[in-house]
Amino acid sequence: MLDARHLGKSYRLGDGDVVALADVSLSFPRGSITTVVGRSGCGKTTLLRLLAGLERPSSGELLRRDGGPLRTGVVFQEARLMPWLDALGNVAFGLRRRVSAAEAEERSRVALETVGLSTFADAMPGQLSGGMAQRVAIARALVTEPDLLLLDEPFAALDAFTRRAMQNELVAIWQKKGATIVFVTHDVEEAVLLGERVLELERGRVVGYEPVDLPFPRDPTDAAVNRHRRRILANLTTPSSAPEPSGAAIPPSIAKETSS
Repeated sequence: MLDARHLGKSYRLGDGDVVALADVSLSFPRGSITTVVGRSGCGKTTLLRLLAGLERPSSGELLRRDGGPLRTGVVFQEARLMPWLDALGNVAFGLRRRVSAAEAEERSRVALETVGLSTFADAMPGQLSGGMAQRVAIARALVTEPDLLLLDEPFAALDAFTRRAMQNELVAIWQKKGATIVFVTHDVEEAVLLGERVLELERGRVVGYEPVDLPFPRDPTDAAVNRHRRRILANLTTPSSAPEPSGAAIPPSIAKETSS
């Protein structure tokens, strides 16, 4: 659905440039769920912001294969709900100028039902738990019926039990809605539990690609899950896997597989 070709992003710092992303070429097939993992500062959020159109690339381009407009929904690490609006109002906010008030309310109620919060439509953000607030944020992204759903460590601040429940819920939503999802995380286990494929970033470059052909939902204690997790960890902790950004593109074998 979406292709990144030789994508790069640099920031000016003092008298020089800081390379946040270096010559990344990969594809995100329609209806896929891709997780992106790496340590802090490796370029994960930069990649997501470029995909979302929140930043312009310094080099390269993003192309949609059919050439049409791309509806994108974004969920951040913090729910970022508007405190003066109830849950329904937060979800409907992005529809206000697109559809009638009646349609916005109807679609927002359906979105809240999708994330299991139909009985909390009138709740204010301060009355919601962290997990519930994130579900409202996901509903707000889903209500616009995005082609591409981008999530930037949305469960990082949640406790382990809520986080696991939210992971399962996201997979259920993906299976129901069929959106293309790119999910950024620093947690290797989470990347394996959620991704059909795991992209490994280090110093702004893709240094690994791990297909995860396991049925959903996945169990973190499953031996196959742990094998994938160990391989990714080994690759990301190997010094040779983290070269300085040099403009080298993703290896051809990986680029071919990501576009399949």
